[in-house]
Amino acid sequence: MAAFGSRRLALSVKDYLLFSFRGRSQLMRMTVSPCSTTTSPSSTTPSPSQTESKEADVYNASEVEQLLIKQSKMDMPVEMPNPYEREKLQCILCNYKVHLDYKNVRLLSQFVSPFTGQIYGRHITRLCRRQQSILEREIQKSRDAGFMPVMLKSVDFLKDPKLFDPNNPVRPHKY
Repeated sequence: MAAFGSRRLALSVKDYLLFSFRGRSQLMRMTVSPCSTTTSPSSTTPSPSQTESKEADVYNASEVEQLLIKQSKMDMPVEMPNPYEREKLQCILCNYKVHLDYKNVRLLSQFVSPFTGQIYGRHITRLCRRQQSILEREIQKSRDAGFMPVMLKSVDFLKDPKLFDPNNPVRPHKY
């Protein structure tokens, strides 16, 4: 009895796999379960083509298992990067390996507000913590040495290209 059930299961699994591999355009081969009780009187002696098809219906369990494993591998999810992950923002000074110096007034003035003379914060300049602290120290050193004005930005550097957009900070500021 168990042999009939396992053969029936193997046949139905193979039929499913054949149908799923060949696609929907071809007809699925229908199997007759071996435990069917209805027999017609004319089919008491099997023809040679029927015996060949019955022998062809016997499948090796390892074959069916290999087909199942192959099918399950095709259904596995595809490896891909997270589409919702944000790009890692990298500090512009670290990215281009720029060394800050108190005598380079043109570069330092890019990080100073033209209206108030205050140093822009990290959320606006998008610098890393280390570079922001170095920048603040170098700007203060340059102001103490007299290279940069304290209360405003020098008029010579007002038309320089912008390294960042002060109106579009990473996070909103307090005012």
